[in-house]
Amino acid sequence: MSYSPKHLKLPTGGVLPKDAALGISPYVFSDAMAIAIDVALATDRPLLVSGNPGCGKSRLAEAVAVVQGWSLLSRTVTSRTRLETLTAEVDQLRRLNDAQARGEHQQLRPDGYYLNPGIFWWAFDPDGARRRGLAPDQALEHKVQLDHPGTQRAPALGQVAGTVLLIDEIDKAEPDLPNDLLEPLDRRRFDLPDGFSAHRTDGDHTFIQAPESAGLRLLTIITTNRERDLPQAFLRRCILLEIPDPERDRLVEIAGHHYPDGDRDRMEQIAMLLLDLRKQAQNQQVRSPGIAEMLDAVQACEELGIPVDKGPDSIWSHIERAVLAKEPALRNPGQ
Repeated sequence: MSYSPKHLKLPTGGVLPKDAALGISPYVFSDAMAIAIDVALATDRPLLVSGNPGCGKSRLAEAVAVVQGWSLLSRTVTSRTRLETLTAEVDQLRRLNDAQARGEHQQLRPDGYYLNPGIFWWAFDPDGARRRGLAPDQALEHKVQLDHPGTQRAPALGQVAGTVLLIDEIDKAEPDLPNDLLEPLDRRRFDLPDGFSAHRTDGDHTFIQAPESAGLRLLTIITTNRERDLPQAFLRRCILLEIPDPERDRLVEIAGHHYPDGDRDRMEQIAMLLLDLRKQAQNQQVRSPGIAEMLDAVQACEELGIPVDKGPDSIWSHIERAVLAKEPALRNPGQ
């Protein structure tokens, strides 16, 4: 790598090494990635990562969390995801059940007991999220101690504590959601549902806000497959990173880090076949295979000892159709 990051703690050569004991897969950073992450950290802006499926967008968040020694939180967006899903929502069913089960002289539990903390609450105020916003004595009385929903890491001696927050596949959301996220992304705060409040040492508040502390860092990474145009107001608040489809040398480099004892010639053959399929996909206007599919093909060949044989009914031809040429147009290019 030619760029030396100021905030991103890249390992030697820009490669996150494999750690089987911790379940960490290798990740190869590019200069463009390192620069964009450094800019996002310097400006405290969210990083919007675009690229074709399988190019490593989601894994980038995990890799950054590992090299920084930070906690990782993630949520994959769907068409059913709402702002409350990501911030705080009321469990009305639990509240109704408690109301029906209480005795004549029994009171309902405190309101906060019925709040489900979303991923932004965990990122901004993890201690409060564990207690659902209840005061410590109330949380103890009602036995509220939620588990962290991601990977939590305590900072090493002399390191800054931080969190990487991954909002995955934002373009799967309903059109209003990106604009709904402007306040949490811009001001790092959000309002609780009407009638609810959360306890803090300086009193109860109807909103959750990340503390203004130089000792805590947050990097929000948002991914998009570019299936839908995102609002301009949303884009203006983001640092943009596009991960291009890798060419032959980078494909082989990535595969080599995942399988350092693997057959290099076979990796190069698979890389060239993937590039051929990519051209076909562009001509047929269908999705092309990416890095994830190539790694699956390499792993299958390594585990099973299969050579890359282009014969029409070879074992490799079946692997190619099952792993690389998933689109019908790629399996039957003449039709």
